Amino acid sequence: MSAELVTAYRSFNKILKRLPVEKSLPDMLSQVIELTEETFNHRQTSIFLYDDSEKKFTPFINKDSQPICNERFMVNPAQVHFEYICSKNKLIISENITSTNEYREYYSLKTINNFNFCYGQPILSSQNKILGIIYSHCPHHSSMTDNECELLDMAATVCSISIEKNNKEQELEYLASYDFLTNIWNRRKFYHQISQAIINIKLKNEYLIIFYLDINKFKMINDQYGHHFGDRILKKYASKLQKFSKKTTGVARLGGDEFIIYSEESSLVAANIKKHKVLSELQQIDVDGVHITASIGSYCIHSKNINNASIDSLIHSADMSMYNNKHLSRSC
Repeated sequence: MSAELVTAYRSFNKILKRLPVEKSLPDMLSQVIELTEETFNHRQTSIFLYDDSEKKFTPFINKDSQPICNERFMVNPAQVHFEYICSKNKLIISENITSTNEYREYYSLKTINNFNFCYGQPILSSQNKILGIIYSHCPHHSSMTDNECELLDMAATVCSISIEKNNKEQELEYLASYDFLTNIWNRRKFYHQISQAIINIKLKNEYLIIFYLDINKFKMINDQYGHHFGDRILKKYASKLQKFSKKTTGVARLGGDEFIIYSEESSLVAANIKKHKVLSELQQIDVDGVHITASIGSYCIHSKNINNASIDSLIHSADMSMYNNKHLSRSC
């Protein structure tokens, strides 16, 4: 093994050792680019990431890096059929992009990006799915040694491990933060977000209003129409709740048939307007002709009074308001 390969292996291993504690995927990919360019000192390196949901490739740019690090090979992904390239599942080679028939449709890249040489390695997942492509390119004619091919393959492997780790972390974070049935926040995520909302209203000297919602006679509905129908009701309410969700308003399912909303409001007038909207939208719905009602309680507090109140006490106040309204409706 050459000294060049040994040095590169050690450098890539250092990147991999940081992977368990490194939080930022962009930082990891930037390190791969920097290391690859140090090794290929007469070439540049670029990474395209594949978005499976959008079915398209996008150029990777680390927005937090220095400006010089952003000056990468930029190609409009719509101009290049990356799916075709990646389907080859092997190193993509074009030592002279204007003389290789296989890449005839990409000849325009020479004038667009001022390069002739381009080697691309598909970034494959552990399941052999396309995650992206890493490119080495330069404006003059060139060729790649066996060692350099090995190094680019190493770079693609490190990218793959970093991307898969990031995807798994995002998946776990979603599972830990969202209700599995309704896809809105769960209790854990709600407590985290309302903590930030309390900080926000203190900074802006504003109000926080909390709504607690409970579906009336939900157990009876489940018993009469079945749990599948009950799940549809929960999803319908969650869908309506999501319409209120924005930067200053959060919605969650606390469990069972209980939902909660918080909203940062600039004044009591704004809080009352929000209250009327919530009541008009959520007090009753229809599911397949079945009329469903809900009891809703609210609690509004100004930032100057919130220091002595815990999140649990705020929720409890809204909960008590909901029970009072439920008792009143039953009496009527």
